[in-house]
Amino acid sequence: ADGAVHLCEEILNASTVVPWAMVFSIGVNGVLGLAMVIFLLFCIGDIDKAIASPTHYPFIEIFYQGVRNSKGGAIALVSLIDILFVFCCISVMAASSRMMWAFARDKGLPGWQYLSRSGLTVVPMAFQIEPRTKLPIFALVTTMFITLFIALINIGSTTALNAVLSLVVSGFLGSYIPPIALILYHRLHQSRSQKLRFGPWRLGKWGAPINIFALLWTVLAMFFSFWPASVPVVAATMNWSCLLYGATTLFGVDQIVFYMVYAKRVYKGPIIETAVEQLVRGIA
Repeated sequence: ADGAVHLCEEILNASTVVPWAMVFSIGVNGVLGLAMVIFLLFCIGDIDKAIASPTHYPFIEIFYQGVRNSKGGAIALVSLIDILFVFCCISVMAASSRMMWAFARDKGLPGWQYLSRSGLTVVPMAFQIEPRTKLPIFALVTTMFITLFIALINIGSTTALNAVLSLVVSGFLGSYIPPIALILYHRLHQSRSQKLRFGPWRLGKWGAPINIFALLWTVLAMFFSFWPASVPVVAATMNWSCLLYGATTLFGVDQIVFYMVYAKRVYKGPIIETAVEQLVRGIA
């Protein structure tokens, strides 16, 4: 639902369009997700057979049983899931590459001189996205190779790859807690002299209750995201996200050192470039 946030620099009237996009995305996905769960429960068939599926993916066996053991029907349904995965990968790649490019443009990443480039030619200082494709080429390629290198872990150990992937849930939830907690704190402690300034889109009187509910739910969900999914717990079934989350947090200490030693002298972000806005709008 927050995918539009990562592309807000390329969206017209982002202060209102992005919040509404997130609300509609949550609403549509919530309704469709609930409908999917209901249909899945009605068509689940033999649960034990689904869990012991030779494909190692229970949902494929559920599809197979749901279409009365038709391989063609099961393949068609699984193909729809695969297509959705492709679209999901494209959106995630777009979001991550643009975040990398924006942070590099602000000189907040090591190697920002290269990551903020748009192509093979170096554009002095006012680094742009590539004019023809309107893509941050170097950041996109770097993001792609990082993803490919992570996928190669599966060659050595599936358990290790699953450990890395298990960090996704706790990482997402952990990133939501600080902004929600900070805005809730300012909502509850704002004074007349330091009143919280909102944008054109706001939740009004429902803001604080929604922040409280979101914070409690996120903390609870993050706590249980560290637990193993089954017992007995062995190395292959252990949920290693707790270890990965702690290691990633320690890695953040290196970033603090990088900022104190070097980045604070060059980081001037966030930088707002009118040329980028014009290029996105098709003016340049």
